[in-house]
Amino acid sequence: MLSQQSYVIMMLSDCHEAKYAKVNCTMKDGCKEEFVCPMAIKFYNKIMGGVDLADQMANVYGLNRNSCKSGGKRNFFAY
Repeated sequence: MLSQQSYVIMMLSDCHEAKYAKVNCTMKDGCKEEFVCPMAIKFYNKIMGGVDLADQMANVYGLNRNSCKSGGKRNFFAY
């Protein structure tokens, strides 16, 4: 069975060694499988979780921007 992430990615890292780590991945049907991936990918997925959560929360709590509405088209001419 293939993982949800079936595409090839490339990542360049100067702070991680070329070692592999075992990670648990949740499949589409809900079962978990263990995969081997580079340490740089594991670290990236760990760090990006917080950024994705912040993006999701920003969409939930919308901002009221009533002051940004324009009152119509205004043209200014300098003679």
